[in-house]
Amino acid sequence: MRAGIVYNPVKLSRDDLAPQVETAQPLEWSEPLWFETGAEDGGDAAVREALDAGVDLLIVAGGDGTVRKGADLVTGSGVPLAIIPAGTGNLLARNLGIDVTNLRNAVRTAFDGEEREIDLGELEIEAPDGGRSRHAFAVMVGFGLDAEMIDATDDELKKKVGWLAYVDAAGRVISSLDTVRVQVRMDGARTRRQTVNTMVIGNCGTVTNGIVLLPDAAIDDGMLDIALIRPKGVRGWLQVGGYIARNNLIVTKLLRKRGHLGRQRTGPALGYGQARETTARLDEPRVVQVDGDVVGKAIALRATIRQDALQVRVPKKRTLLGPAV
Repeated sequence: MRAGIVYNPVKLSRDDLAPQVETAQPLEWSEPLWFETGAEDGGDAAVREALDAGVDLLIVAGGDGTVRKGADLVTGSGVPLAIIPAGTGNLLARNLGIDVTNLRNAVRTAFDGEEREIDLGELEIEAPDGGRSRHAFAVMVGFGLDAEMIDATDDELKKKVGWLAYVDAAGRVISSLDTVRVQVRMDGARTRRQTVNTMVIGNCGTVTNGIVLLPDAAIDDGMLDIALIRPKGVRGWLQVGGYIARNNLIVTKLLRKRGHLGRQRTGPALGYGQARETTARLDEPRVVQVDGDVVGKAIALRATIRQDALQVRVPKKRTLLGPAV
């Protein structure tokens, strides 16, 4: 057995990662193969090289973009994916319960964790000039507040303060964010026209800093969860904030986990839906984000789900090591 380790040196150096791998890797395994990502392709070449080498486990160490690339390319190969979270959001790792604060725990999970089958989303976007592009996603995609916030985030500030840089960006864009008319269709049902501020399509529901945005989303249910945020004025934004705050109360999370709550109800400022496929056509182009990366402007979107497409390593049901010191 041999692991292929794809790592982003900007996020995590081989010198820091190698000792943890040496400690956690089973003695009977061969020496791992190392593949450094390039800045120009987001890790595409490194992941392909690792898979071409015939590795038995693909370990991706980096941010959400590198993890997304690994998840897309490993799908269908029969090779499980392990994640070493080393970015700002670490969105997929959070949704899978992988320790995002302790490198040693994450590496241990990579080698001795349980394998779990999860869904993978696929987004096709149509640019204003008619060009089309395809993007896999493991967490969520969308346009509006989240995409504009990511687009406006200062990279240097993000290096210094992490996810707090998104708060700074949100404060700068929220007052100037326009609504857009959009035609939405879910699973071939009747097309509905709505005026929205933001549209989010998710494979799972937790975003930066552990905030639950899509409370009904499950990463292995074969469904996409959709949120249409449509506040009218300050009162509408307060309603959106109230919905999200209630969904993040500890008691609410506990009751939902135990199955004591029904599906999240739709309100005037925030609507929810579920589908295996959803399309949206916008009256005006908007910036689109995919798992925390801006991929350009779109005039139309089509999202689908590939059920149980990906095998990932997740923590076993046991107590992990304490926090790093």
